[in-house]
Amino acid sequence: MGNKTPTEERIVRTAERLFAQRGFASTGMRAIAKAAQVSIGAIYHHFKSKEDILERIIRDELDRRRQVVAELKAAGLPVKDQIQKMVEMHFSLLKDKRNSARLFFRERFDPSFSLRTRIQELYDEVANFIAEVIGEGIAAGEIRPCQPLVTAYAILGMIEAVSLRIFAGDDTAALLMEKGPQELAESLWRWLRADKEVNYA
Repeated sequence: MGNKTPTEERIVRTAERLFAQRGFASTGMRAIAKAAQVSIGAIYHHFKSKEDILERIIRDELDRRRQVVAELKAAGLPVKDQIQKMVEMHFSLLKDKRNSARLFFRERFDPSFSLRTRIQELYDEVANFIAEVIGEGIAAGEIRPCQPLVTAYAILGMIEAVSLRIFAGDDTAALLMEKGPQELAESLWRWLRADKEVNYA
């Protein structure tokens, strides 16, 4: 993710929090400087614009997810375990990187084409990896025949539905955070596995 100076890291994390709370369009550079307790000049020393800061936030998260994906691939886990780990990755984001998670959900359909496109790229990378795992599972006879990319986006949609409810921060959200990863992974595996009996009657 690159080496950032302490000031640069503080600017990025502060901007991430403000973008998540107020929205990207409603957050100015002066507000970031004030909340980060740095001068406006210090921000412009590191970043050309708030779009540049957002680009760094997205790039950091892409790098983080790529690292998780690389570790999963290197581990050579069974398909079922890979699905479990992918679900856990999303819940880990909600727990450890709550501001960035809220930011991506909030700004995903932003009217700014460049912003919307960059965030969509992040989702596409994850979906493509899930589709790759599904494709490998189909080839190995572990996963039922299906269209891998369509199925990958369906999986992401299920995870996002639960994730959005978690942002409420109430008792239901706490339950979903605690039980969600295991329950979702098990439900997904029951849906995907090739050896289940299907009764259409």
